[in-house]
Amino acid sequence: MENLTAARQQVYECTVCGYLYDPATGDPEHGIPAGTPFDELPPDWVCPVCGAGRDLFNKKGAADSQPAGGSQITVKEYRNQDIVVYWYPNNCSHAGKCWGGLPEVFDTQKRPWVNLFGSTPEKIIRTIDKCPSRALQYSLPDGSSVDPTLARGPGSKDYKIDGAVAGKIRVIRDGPLLVQGPNQVFDPNGNLIGEADRFVLCRCGKTKNPPFCDGRHIPGRE
Repeated sequence: MENLTAARQQVYECTVCGYLYDPATGDPEHGIPAGTPFDELPPDWVCPVCGAGRDLFNKKGAADSQPAGGSQITVKEYRNQDIVVYWYPNNCSHAGKCWGGLPEVFDTQKRPWVNLFGSTPEKIIRTIDKCPSRALQYSLPDGSSVDPTLARGPGSKDYKIDGAVAGKIRVIRDGPLLVQGPNQVFDPNGNLIGEADRFVLCRCGKTKNPPFCDGRHIPGRE
């Protein structure tokens, strides 16, 4: 009985991004309640960080699980003589700009999933510059043959924005997102639906006027 209990509490690690599935925590955001052992996860469950399937998880000691009350911060580094690529899996939105744009370098079906010898560093840089979440970043090592002027885009690890002119997004506890600064909002078809210097955007999905908040997150207004 003791061995059975230990097996149900076994922590599993994603071999792609390092995410740890802990049965004691489960994956509530994706419908997996706390207390669900790994071998009882639905067949279609995937890593909530990188989208890897269950078959890409390995057992890990329970003592190595994520600290209570915080999320694991993971960064993977890939390098060759011309470029260094950094992957922050916790920031990844799985938009697919990388593997869709340069599959010979970014392939989630291979290990490691980043192959820097699959294309030129210049193409890798241009692809990473399109990453919408900055989960992928790059830098140039000493002695790189890449022109430094090509490595200053939004994917650069050293990329900085001008805080004086940057827009601001404030997350309201149990509420919407307050967006400040000149912005345009487009619908899924690319149609402009809003243009102003401030917006209140829904975060709970209950609004009847998406993507804008209509106050339905407030108890009693559903």
